[in-house]
Amino acid sequence: MCPLDGGSLEELPDALLARTIAGRYVITERIGAGGMGTVYKARHEVVGRDVAIKFLAPDLAGDKTNRERFLREAKAANRIDHEHIIDITDYGETRDGLAYLVMEFLIGEPLSKPIERGPLAAFRAVDIARQMASALARAHELDVIHRDIKPDNVFVVDRGTGMDFIKLLDFGLAKMKGEMRLTASGAVFGTPEYMAPEQARGKPLTGKADLYALGCVLHEMLTGHPPFDGATPDLILRHIREPPPVPSTLIDGIPPELDAVVLRLLEKEPERRHADAHHLSEDLRQVAHLLPRPSAFPPSTQQRVAEALSATLRNIDERPTWSSTTDRWEEKLLRFRQLSNRAHGGRTPAWLEAALTELEGWLRDLQVRRAELDRSASVAMQQEEEIRNVRLQIGKAIDVLVSDESRSLRDLEEIGADILGLADERARWDQELRRAWQDLPPLPLPGAAIDRAQVERLLTAGRAATEWAAIDGRHRDLLAKRAAREGSRNDLRFQVAQLKQRLSTLNAEGETDLAVLREKTMNLDVTVQDLLDKVAHRSEEIVKHLLEFEELRDAVRAAGA
Repeated sequence: MCPLDGGSLEELPDALLARTIAGRYVITERIGAGGMGTVYKARHEVVGRDVAIKFLAPDLAGDKTNRERFLREAKAANRIDHEHIIDITDYGETRDGLAYLVMEFLIGEPLSKPIERGPLAAFRAVDIARQMASALARAHELDVIHRDIKPDNVFVVDRGTGMDFIKLLDFGLAKMKGEMRLTASGAVFGTPEYMAPEQARGKPLTGKADLYALGCVLHEMLTGHPPFDGATPDLILRHIREPPPVPSTLIDGIPPELDAVVLRLLEKEPERRHADAHHLSEDLRQVAHLLPRPSAFPPSTQQRVAEALSATLRNIDERPTWSSTTDRWEEKLLRFRQLSNRAHGGRTPAWLEAALTELEGWLRDLQVRRAELDRSASVAMQQEEEIRNVRLQIGKAIDVLVSDESRSLRDLEEIGADILGLADERARWDQELRRAWQDLPPLPLPGAAIDRAQVERLLTAGRAATEWAAIDGRHRDLLAKRAAREGSRNDLRFQVAQLKQRLSTLNAEGETDLAVLREKTMNLDVTVQDLLDKVAHRSEEIVKHLLEFEELRDAVRAAGA
């Protein structure tokens, strides 16, 4: 009801519904809204595939920083290109200033939904955490920090297998190395329940801030609650000062090894957490072997979500294609000519004949421009797909190399610990050997009798020398092993650097080429829309004139239906 006069209010139709974006995405349904914008389902007309399009909220679009931060999501996701990160295939701005991202359309639900239904089984929680770690390992290696890991940004995709498959969403707050700063130094962004202590303090971040947030999510999956809650100021202080509750004290059946992983992730000091996401993934893999593996994960509402979406979203497979629409316009033009002849007894006025001829020319031009638009969109899509495939292959190669490097680093840590462990033992035998050496008797003269006490001292010195030599040998072996591991690690790092350079070049060159194709496609789309507007306007003038003839009104209405 209107608060001013009490009258009934009617909801206005969404102006974006049925609109075509970039000449190929036909918007069919509004499916959600967030802090920065609204998400719609759309149909990619060139390939007949559903996509999701996120539009930046109009009240934010006027600020250049907001637009840059919005488009940062596309840049971050495209830099990574990982199976567990949402695929953003296109982005841009419409001619009326709407910034948009085009993403894969996912069926399922955010991770927050199954958590709301109760704690997840330990094996399921660990499996989801491993998938998250896999995505973050790639992101961090490519210098992207998410900065807002939380259950609402983890989407559980329904693939009909009964097993979880997750996608990380919303890289709008991502921090990318080498990118111009968009926020003031010391500014704090993120969600308080999942915010690392260093993030809450506004300190420079590394990927370990994402690992802390993942620890909060893992704790919530296991217990049903994040480690800390409360009002925001108190919540942030608890992250900074208070030790987190041990999951097994809240939920039965959690092994101490899994407790240890969660608590290490939630360490206050970043250097006390896992060295990287690969280390975390390995620890989770080892923990998974200790947990009972279900034959299938517990049934969730994912299938009901899919069914609900199928029931509520309009089926647009029956939408008229562009060719059928063009055919109908040509039929209408033919009908307009027939009705004009009837109205004027075969003597069509010059202005009306000119209007019909102009309309005919626009329709021919529309067919040509639309064909050009389809070709341009297809070329852009093909090039995007080729770049994505190469980027995916390079990314997988980087994963393998960095995983090997991570194992080398772990080996180096263990070797370093072994070397330190030998230090005290070697120092002790150093003293023993020096003492035994000092106690050695002088060499007996030729023919002199051997003194048993002298022999005992020799045996003592020999044992000390043997132990010292054994420790020295182990120390030398460890040093050689460390040198070999360091050499291997340096080789791996060199290969990773080469691949990252190749990926950077591919992204830069690909983005330049795609920018040209996108601009061409957008210009063609503007031309097509302008022609459609002209056709509609001129047709309206013709219809209004023909409706002046009472005997033709029914036929005119039938022609325009």
